[in-house]
Amino acid sequence: MTTELALFEAANGHLSLECGGLPDSYWQSVVELLEKEKGFSRSGKPVIGAGEMIHQSFVAENFSLSSGWDNWSGHHLLAESDEGDHFLRQLYRG
Repeated sequence: MTTELALFEAANGHLSLECGGLPDSYWQSVVELLEKEKGFSRSGKPVIGAGEMIHQSFVAENFSLSSGWDNWSGHHLLAESDEGDHFLRQLYRG
């Protein structure tokens, strides 16, 4: 697992932003940015498994991002649409 932020195309054909081995405090700053500055709300219920967790989705006006954590990727966001891809590219670039 890398200790850097990574952006790549996932199996669903859309982008995934992985936090890798970055500290949980980094993930918390991403969550705060999405909720407080970007206006996302949360949807769904967390699901916990062995070595993985599905977080609540982040929902914006015209798209949503899945989120979770696993042993290989760390915390991650997954786009489900072209709008989500565009947003993750911008987030990655800072």
